[in-house]
Amino acid sequence: MATFSYTRDALVERARTLAPMLRQRAIETETLRRLPEQTLADFRAAGLMSLLKPKKFGGPEVRIDTAMEVTAELARGDGSAGWVWVILACHDTLACFFPAQAQQEYWAKPDALMASSFAPSGKAERADGGYRLSGKWSYCSGIDCAQWLMLGAIAGMRSLDPPMPEMIYTMIPKSDLTVIDDWYVVGLRGTGSKTVVAKDIFVPAHRTFSWASAGDGTAPGANVHDSPLYRAPMMAFFPFFISSPGAGIARGGLDAFTAEMKERRTADMQPLAKSPAIQLRVAEASALIDAADLLYKRSLRETMDTIFASRPLSLEHRARSRRDQTYSLVLAKRAMDLLFAAEGARGLHDAHPVQRAYRDLQAVSAHIVAGWDTPALTYGEIALGQPPSSYIF
Repeated sequence: MATFSYTRDALVERARTLAPMLRQRAIETETLRRLPEQTLADFRAAGLMSLLKPKKFGGPEVRIDTAMEVTAELARGDGSAGWVWVILACHDTLACFFPAQAQQEYWAKPDALMASSFAPSGKAERADGGYRLSGKWSYCSGIDCAQWLMLGAIAGMRSLDPPMPEMIYTMIPKSDLTVIDDWYVVGLRGTGSKTVVAKDIFVPAHRTFSWASAGDGTAPGANVHDSPLYRAPMMAFFPFFISSPGAGIARGGLDAFTAEMKERRTADMQPLAKSPAIQLRVAEASALIDAADLLYKRSLRETMDTIFASRPLSLEHRARSRRDQTYSLVLAKRAMDLLFAAEGARGLHDAHPVQRAYRDLQAVSAHIVAGWDTPALTYGEIALGQPPSSYIF
């Protein structure tokens, strides 16, 4: 059995080695509209699965900021592969918010994987020992690889002034759900982000936790593990997972663009590599991608350092982190706008890697926590001494 190193350099190198293979397989991945089985096998063979799995259950429990460098390298090869990898990886952290019994059930099989749909698209009615769950959830990325689903639901109203819905997260075996193959989309086509339906499924109480407890450090699983990560507000770090593929996808698009332009010629056989217009676009796009990468890494590193020092994350810090996460995607998209526009008619083909990177970044940015407008407004409100109007930050 292989023994792997989990240092930052070793992980990045193994992910970087896989990237060319993912690039070659990208068209197949898009055609399948899910991750090929061989890609998941390659992730396992490279020792890149379960990096965030806690030590209590036999995992390496790598720091999130280290693991997210793996995302960027994989996404540089193929955005869909990088996205599925990080979505599967992040649930090894999120599983730790559930009570101990649910965690034991989840990791009863060491290679267990979980997908999710966080939107409270279901209704959970209280029943003896738990809830009866019904609903329909979309965008369950990586569901073809997973054995479990983490699904959001409304379980009544909280007695506040004014009253607010009580949102809970549930953990459901995929075998209890109906999967609807409806993932026909413009970007991240290979992520298999399908819809699931639950019809009056019983969910034991130990496979639930509340949105409120995930926000204030009192989730049932908070003290199952030694790390302060599981006692930190979930939304202080979860959005970093979503934005983690951005700079990598853009860098993969830049790789493809520069390789093409070194060989491509104009109608009169002049090398496009000598074109000032192309040279300027390469320079600006590369600067935008570097800026996106640096902005993202700074906020993630500082957030992780603060959490592991058991210091509170200030409102100002969290607002800036949300700004940085989403603006890193704005910068990555801007880079691909420049390169895609320079491709001309060749870039219109679905199989073109620059077009794929362009489309994939549009899809990443469509996630509810990846859009720029709300975090930008929240940052502006807090910077100017106003109360935040959004709770998603």
